[in-house]
Amino acid sequence: MESIVTSLPEMTVVFLGHVDHGKSTLIGRLLYDTGQVPADRVDFARARSAEQGRNLEFAYLLDGLEEEQEQGITIDFTQTGFTTSGRRFILADAPGHREFLKNMLSGASRAEAAVLVIDAAEGVQEQSRRHGYLLTLLGVKQLAVVVNKMDLVGWDERIFRSIAQEYQAFLASIGFAAQNVIPAAAHTGDNIAVRSARIKWYQGPTLLEQLERFQPAARKEFPLRMPVQDIYRSGKRRLLAGRVETGALTAGQTITIWPTREQTTVKSVERWPETGVTQILTGQNAALEFTDPLFAERGMVITSPDSSPSVSRAFYARVVWLGRQPLVPGQRYKLKVGFQETAAWMESLNRVIDTGSLREVPPECVPAGFIAEGLIMTDQPVIFDVFDENPAMGRFVLVDGYQITGGGVITMPAEKYQTGDFWQERSKLLYPTQGPVTKEDRRGRNQHHSLVLWLTGLSGAGKSTIAHNLEEHLFRDGYQVYVLDGDNVRLGLNQDLGFSANDRKENIRRVAEVARLFVDAGVIVLVAFISPYSEDRTLARNLFTAGEFVEIYVKCPLLVCETRDPKGLYQKARHKELYQFTGLDDAYQEPEHPDIVLETDKLTVEECVEKVISQINLEFKAIR
Repeated sequence: MESIVTSLPEMTVVFLGHVDHGKSTLIGRLLYDTGQVPADRVDFARARSAEQGRNLEFAYLLDGLEEEQEQGITIDFTQTGFTTSGRRFILADAPGHREFLKNMLSGASRAEAAVLVIDAAEGVQEQSRRHGYLLTLLGVKQLAVVVNKMDLVGWDERIFRSIAQEYQAFLASIGFAAQNVIPAAAHTGDNIAVRSARIKWYQGPTLLEQLERFQPAARKEFPLRMPVQDIYRSGKRRLLAGRVETGALTAGQTITIWPTREQTTVKSVERWPETGVTQILTGQNAALEFTDPLFAERGMVITSPDSSPSVSRAFYARVVWLGRQPLVPGQRYKLKVGFQETAAWMESLNRVIDTGSLREVPPECVPAGFIAEGLIMTDQPVIFDVFDENPAMGRFVLVDGYQITGGGVITMPAEKYQTGDFWQERSKLLYPTQGPVTKEDRRGRNQHHSLVLWLTGLSGAGKSTIAHNLEEHLFRDGYQVYVLDGDNVRLGLNQDLGFSANDRKENIRRVAEVARLFVDAGVIVLVAFISPYSEDRTLARNLFTAGEFVEIYVKCPLLVCETRDPKGLYQKARHKELYQFTGLDDAYQEPEHPDIVLETDKLTVEECVEKVISQINLEFKAIR
């Protein structure tokens, strides 16, 4: 029997609705009437119901928490298997109370269809509208509405038609539609698994028939995304554990881990208690061992080398706010994307929508139950995908204190949003300040001019060695001097950047700005960076006034650099363990008019230092 069941096509259907409108009872009755509840579970539900002086409560066939049974509401998100002759379903019972937003979002996040339940006696509630709106945010395309508890309104067709018309009109206003609106009574079983004799005026499908009318969504192939949940040690082995949200991962596969962008190979795949596993698929949990001891921590994301997520401190998003206090622009909250956590705030509000009336209100704050659209900024860079491109990495929640107060989807990466006027408008609010102590004052105190010596060249050419020898010489001679080295900066200030062309540009931009601050402080700063692109070096030079920027080309043939290979990087690049490596599979643009050229295949380190010192002294001896 099991082999037959598991071979059937499967889809997830989420049940939503306002508190106490009967979702759990509806699912419980469906399982009971189709004989898919174990006898011991039925006995337990009967005994529990009897203790409370009730007949069989079908919701007790699902609600597993004692608090749920006592309060009569669903707190946790539960999943239940259900089969028909041609389909296997996962029925997800999502809590309706707004305090359990996270659980409700979890229940709906992977659904391919939804059943929204409305109490016939209470009619359409604000939460009914909110849940419909949430379904559109989560990308659920198929919906059926069940008007439950028709027995409480005497099976009145006019009441049913009024509710159906009101809710379909609401759905139409947000670009959505229900396939069917079904009158039913879960407590009595009418139109659940069997057609009701008491609702003869209704000719549409029962709930069971409607489930079979839902079609599994076309399976889209998403790229590999595996957020790291934890790191474990097993003897001498170091294992990264997590769930493959999209894609697949195989032993022997090359992966990239974000945000460091380090690459390595999957040495082995572990899935307890299975043995001999070589591949994990979407939705499966596993632990991975890599061939290299790369740095990793909770929240990082594993991908394939050819599919990059976005990494940014800003993105455009749509947020559903359910906090006790309004969401206020600039107010800091905790943002969670996968296992990533960082402080975040709403930088700007573009739209605020009342989900009850669907009217826009002034974008000053976001009251509970409203929808907001705008720019979110974070303290730390966040790894994500745009929701429409990969929903698994495009969702987030917001936490205020210890309460989950909002959830949303990422609709646009920062770089696209930044093409508008926002950053220009924002820059108008910034006013550089200048205190009474000037750059000239600091130079006078130090008794020397301040400038940047920018050493550029291939890896292995000798930039860092020359820079540190220069630093030692100048320091001994009484100069205020400091070295900014590529590796040191990337381990700190620029640890969120990789080695793509855009990231390299940003790497140089940040370093040039830091160097400018050093020069303003009256310090001689030595910058030892490959800085492979001439455009970036020109932009760096343009930050300084005449005489403050000295470009030093540390020139050395590629073959000599590769022979030195002090960090073993060329060897890794030759073996395809590193990609986009300057000089091999990424270009190095030689300076056309450098201020100083140091040919390190012909000159010793001491000779290079003397050459730089001699030229600096000639240029700045009057100031000295």
